[in-house]
Amino acid sequence: MIDKVKKITNLFLSFLGFVGIATLILFLVFVENPVRYFCYALFITVFINFKSFRYLRIDFKKFSTKLLMVFSIVYLSLITLLSVSPFLKIQEFKLSHIKWEIINPSLIKSASFWDTGYKRRGNSYVTVYYEYQSTGKLYKKSETEALKKYYAIWDTRKTEDLVNEFSKSVAEKIKNKDYIILKNTSHPEETQLFLSTDYFYFQGSLFYNMITSIAALIFVVLGLVIIILIFSKKTTGARKK
Repeated sequence: MIDKVKKITNLFLSFLGFVGIATLILFLVFVENPVRYFCYALFITVFINFKSFRYLRIDFKKFSTKLLMVFSIVYLSLITLLSVSPFLKIQEFKLSHIKWEIINPSLIKSASFWDTGYKRRGNSYVTVYYEYQSTGKLYKKSETEALKKYYAIWDTRKTEDLVNEFSKSVAEKIKNKDYIILKNTSHPEETQLFLSTDYFYFQGSLFYNMITSIAALIFVVLGLVIIILIFSKKTTGARKK
């Protein structure tokens, strides 16, 4: 009876693990990132393992496991690289959207906000409003969360100061025209705004958010362990007396 319960429990936990991994993959591929990133990673994985396909019939399980591991490393490396480098992200978009062209807006303005985070201090983000002319028609567009800046939980500065600092940096970018707006020549109502053209923007990436969140969690766990050890020593010392 106990063995049967253990078996059912293990199957249930394996199922939950599978669902969790599948959910994460679906979120990364279809929600957080463009599907084409998935296609890039798949192509690179097949290219790297092209000679290994002859082992497909010999040991399918081993081959598929290796292929999945390589794909995961390639995909995560790709989205991380594009996440921390706005410049590379712009170049990728231009190459994958050859019919899109750069436009100069007749009006552009921004509004900065704050979003409280979980296991982190939070992040400043900006919504950008802009107008442009195309084929004699005026288009008004807005880009929500056009740029973000994440803050770690140990950043003790006031929220208002962080938002103001971020707002000034965005205003400076707009003033210096340090942004790119691309328009679909076939459908002029379709545009894509890149508010940062920096080669490297670590604090605005999800990778930074993930790293600082993990670091915060580690600090919390270490803190709890230290408190437990101190409490245990005090209890042991009191018993000896």
